[in-house]
Formats: sequence, structure tokens, C-alpha cells
Amino acid sequence: MQIPNHSVIMTTFVRSSRIISPFTLVMLRFVVIAVAIFIGALIGIWSRPSSFLAFFWPANALLLGLLLRFPSLQRVESIIGAVIGFFAADLLTGSNFPLTVGLTFANLINVVTALFLMRFFHLHYKQYNHGLTFFYILILITISSALGAFAAISIVPYLPQSFMNSAYLFYEFILWWTGEMQNMVLFLPLILAFPTLKQFKNFYFSINTKIFKWANIIPLILVALSTLLAAIVDGPGTLAFPIAALIWAALRYNFFSLALINAIICVALFYNLNLLHPDVPINQYLSVTVSVRIGLLMLMISSLTVCLVSTNRRFLFKELLFLVEHDSLTKTMSRHHFMQSAQNLLNKSQNKSHELALLMIDIDHFKKINDLYGHQIGDLALQHFAQMTQSTLRDSDLFGRIGGEEFAILLDQTSSAQAELIALQLQDALTHHPLRLNDEQHITIELSIGLFHVENLSDIYHLDHLIHRADQALYQAKREGRNRICIIQQSESY
Repeated sequence: MQIPNHSVIMTTFVRSSRIISPFTLVMLRFVVIAVAIFIGALIGIWSRPSSFLAFFWPANALLLGLLLRFPSLQRVESIIGAVIGFFAADLLTGSNFPLTVGLTFANLINVVTALFLMRFFHLHYKQYNHGLTFFYILILITISSALGAFAAISIVPYLPQSFMNSAYLFYEFILWWTGEMQNMVLFLPLILAFPTLKQFKNFYFSINTKIFKWANIIPLILVALSTLLAAIVDGPGTLAFPIAALIWAALRYNFFSLALINAIICVALFYNLNLLHPDVPINQYLSVTVSVRIGLLMLMISSLTVCLVSTNRRFLFKELLFLVEHDSLTKTMSRHHFMQSAQNLLNKSQNKSHELALLMIDIDHFKKINDLYGHQIGDLALQHFAQMTQSTLRDSDLFGRIGGEEFAILLDQTSSAQAELIALQLQDALTHHPLRLNDEQHITIELSIGLFHVENLSDIYHLDHLIHRADQALYQAKREGRNRICIIQQSESY
């Protein structure tokens, strides 16, 4: 659910379809699904209380998640693999054949219905944070889980050695329904939002600088402490213990991290409240189990919703900040942002032996481009220049649009020779890569560049001084005929 791109292993598997024979590809789909469902079903069966439905049942969510995240798996052989996985897990753990058929049918009804409804209404899991998509997905999962529950109570209670009681069909329906809903909300976000290899690498490199800060650790500690307290204190009210910590975590962590925390807390709270082997009358146990499941479901949905709202808010803030700090046409730094960033750099480097260079750049004869080709082509020329310049500069360089066709570049830790080389590379790049209007027409963009180089910042305290000297160099380049670079050194007098 933000959802990441396909994992490297499955992406490789999907791309390999171009070189693997069709039969081999069919068998790969079959085996992948069969093994995944077999393991998921075994985990659910082993965690099931005696003579009751399993609470911890990842198989259905795992199947739906794989089919959604990897559309290439939406084939008949995948469904057959799922059937084999369900059958193998049930039969190996002592279930009889008719009961296995009934349970498998009910499980598949849920998954196939959810998949059909999401395709019918054109809902894509990667768009979970767009509008009300997240809630639409929840509604469709609720419907599919209800249909699966109805199929289950229509068949399973009447099969030999069934653990479903025909005398309690309403409770059995609610148990299956809430159980399916809870497992979908528990596991589906984990599967769909599982990080890619690239995201894992980014996480690893950010550990020292970002992860282990108190602001990021405290919510997790409080979640753990509140869950431990819930395990010590008896009573259904312990469901509310982690709420405050979970909301804080939802505001602090990304979607996958919160989904993982949700899953751990949900399983811990459920088994603490119900225990694995109930020793109370069946009607009382069913009533308590239903209420606990609904409570945990609401807890998980609430925290995930808060996380989505917080994620959207952060995204919109970053988008707004980018729009404020960057020129809308060229995507370079805005004048204000460039001036502020450059001055901050100067302030940090004061009283140090620090070299840098400021380039003031003017696109030659830009008015003629507008007059001859129109302002739309003029805008394309500005964008082309900005793109070529950004591809030439280093990540640490500051590049901003000062106004109209005038731009500025601040090169930190750069000698005079290096700065001149960068300016020459920029001119050469534009000469060898003109702006092509069509197969026959192109515009070669020429630049006048004024370069002011600073050998020691201790004598310079404000950016205005650098800009003034670089402007002097720029005017000199224009006076000498344009399309050239003029350099002024710090040691030169006004």
C-alpha cells in the first residue's frame, strides 16, 4: 500500500519471461504460489486454537497481495497452485478431504472476489493515498470477506469432523468475517508495501544520520512498553493501552514500518486476551473473541489512516516547499532560495581558507529567440539550458535563476582553473547539444559568463559582494562580444 515497486527477485522473475519458455514460466508461477500458500496455511493451522477457526491466517492475504503486486501472476496456474497449497497444508495436518475442499473453496471465494472487485472498479493498490482509495479498498475487502464467510457457513459446518458449529451459524459467520478482515488489514499492507532492495539500501545508509535519533526511537519504545503493560494487566480494556503510542508512531513512521508494528501489536494483544486454549463456555468465548477482533481491527485501521493522512501532509508540504524554493519553469533554485542558500554557505565558511567561485550567466540574444520563434520556444530554450547545466554540475553546486534569462552558479571548494573548466564544459555542452525544434531546425544557445573566484573567504562577509564582482565580469564578457567567459580574481581591484 506506498507503495514501492516490485521487489528485485520478483522483478527479475517477471522480466525473465522474455527468455524462459512458456511452460517453464507456467510452472514457476504454479510453484511460487503453491509454496507461499502452503507455508502461510501451515502457520495459520499451527496457531489455531483447538476446535476453532484460526486467528492468525496469512495465506489469503498473502495470495491476494502477490496477485495484486505482481499482475503477471494473475493466471490460472496460480489459482491451481493456491489450491494445491491449501490442500497440502490441510491434509498433512490431519484434515479430511471433504473438509479441505470446503475450506479451500471459502478461502478462494474471498481472494478471487476481492481481486475481481478491485479490477472491476479500477482500484490500484499503489494509489492507496489518492482521495478515498484506501477506504474503497477496505470496503471491497469487507464485501469479499463477507462472501467468503457466507460460503464457509453454508458448507463447512455440515462436513464431517468440522470445527464449525451449525448451532452458532451467526457467530461462526462473524468469526470468519472479522477474522478475514483482520488478517487482510494485518498482512496485506506488509506484502504490498514491502520495501525494494533500493529502499533497503537507502535505509541502511540513513541509519547513522536519521534512524537512531530519539525523536524516531521514543514512539517505538512507548509502543513496546504499552503492549507489555497490556500483557501484564488483565481485562479487555487493555486494547486501549497502545492507542496513544500507535498514533504517535503513525505520525512518525512510514506506512510499511507502521504496518509491521501494527501486526506485532495486534498478534500480541489478541493472544494475551484470548489465550491459545479457551477454557470458558463456547458462547462466551465466541462473544469475547468477536469483540476483541473488531476492537483490534478498528485499532489497526485507525493507526493506518492516521499514517496515510500524515504521509499525505508531509508529501504536500515537500511539494509546496519545492514550488516555493524552485523556479516553476526551469526547476532551478528560485532567486530567494539561491541567495539564502549561498549566504548560508558563506556564513559557515567564514574565517576559513576556503576557495569558491560565483558564475553569473546570461543567455545571449534571448530576446531574439522570443521574437523569432515565440515565447513558447523561448521557454523551451530556458528549460534546455537548465537541463544541460544541471547535468554538468556537481551535486554540491548551487544553481538558480536570478531573473529572466540570467542565472547564477556557486561552486564550492573550487579553484579558479576548475571553475573555468566547468564554464567551458557548459558552453561546449550547449554547442554540441542544440535545442532541436524539428528535423531541420535547431537553436544553438550561446552564453556570456562572468566568473568571480575567491581564494580566501575571510575578507568577504556578504553574498552581494560576490554578485557585484561576478556581474562586473559578465558585463565585460558582453562588451567584448558575448559568447565568452571573463574571469575576475579576488586579488584584482575594482
